Amino acid sequence: MRKHGVMAALSGGLVATLVAGVVAASQDIDGAGDHPDVPRAAGSHIVYQDHVDFDRVTVPVGPYSRDGFEDVEVMEGEVLSLSYVFDNPDVATLRVKRSYLQALEERGFEILFKGSEDELSGGAGRLFFRESGLYERGARDCCRIANRDRQVRYIAARSGKGDVLAAIAVFNARGVEGPAVSKAIVTAREMDATMDHQPLTAGEMETGLVQDGRVAVQNILFAVNSAEILPESIEALETIAELMRDRPEMNLLVVGHTDNTGDYAYNVALSLERAQSVVSWLAGEAGVARERLQAAGAGMMAPVTTNRTEEGRARNRRVELVERGGDA
Repeated sequence: MRKHGVMAALSGGLVATLVAGVVAASQDIDGAGDHPDVPRAAGSHIVYQDHVDFDRVTVPVGPYSRDGFEDVEVMEGEVLSLSYVFDNPDVATLRVKRSYLQALEERGFEILFKGSEDELSGGAGRLFFRESGLYERGARDCCRIANRDRQVRYIAARSGKGDVLAAIAVFNARGVEGPAVSKAIVTAREMDATMDHQPLTAGEMETGLVQDGRVAVQNILFAVNSAEILPESIEALETIAELMRDRPEMNLLVVGHTDNTGDYAYNVALSLERAQSVVSWLAGEAGVARERLQAAGAGMMAPVTTNRTEEGRARNRRVELVERGGDA
């Protein structure tokens, strides 16, 4: 989920067709910003952003056919997904594509592949866009390829140091006046496999609930952008079940929390779905009476620390237990 300093504005010296992020920042969705190495096109603003701490991303670097993509590049690391629309609906997709090409080359990026419409795939690039799997969330939350006159254009580029891989799609969008741009940008890093938080015992959970009325459980983990509970969460879930068995009079509110990356409504919904998954596991796998548990989603509304650092965002992504009365 994680922004890698993406709020940085662009430095000077770019081509005239690209501008610093601060120019359009007032129209960006809350908390959104550009990747520091990949600028935006002039007159565009961010309508969708998603950030994942660590993932493996496959970027097409060749056209798509029934046999799949001709070639791909794979990178593991921090993933930033962005979608933009334009203030001027008459801006041409070709102009936007060439602006990105020029700006990337000036920043030392190697252009791995570029193409437009039928150069990409059948359906004037529609199959390429869909089968890449890179823009599904952005298309769903903001803009989908137009049914006609799609003008799909694409660039895959790698930074001179080899640590940033960018896939940029420019296209005419359904429900949007003028073109849209969707980006998937991977910044190489190794996964931190260490656990940042020691698992709480049932006694420690009880102490937190008695003293503070709530306790944060950091070791309940979920798949990226999903309410699917990961296997490494089982120890923490079993500890909660142990607490509920030891304290049969206790009733809990299970509250999901996210960091501030992405859309407010999406985060609230995701946090509730994750809390519901925990309740379902405790009721189904551990036999805790469902009436003793209630799920709630706080989204990004109650951070425990700053969201401006990766460490802070990791702490803010959590499940909290809150003691409640039995008649709630």
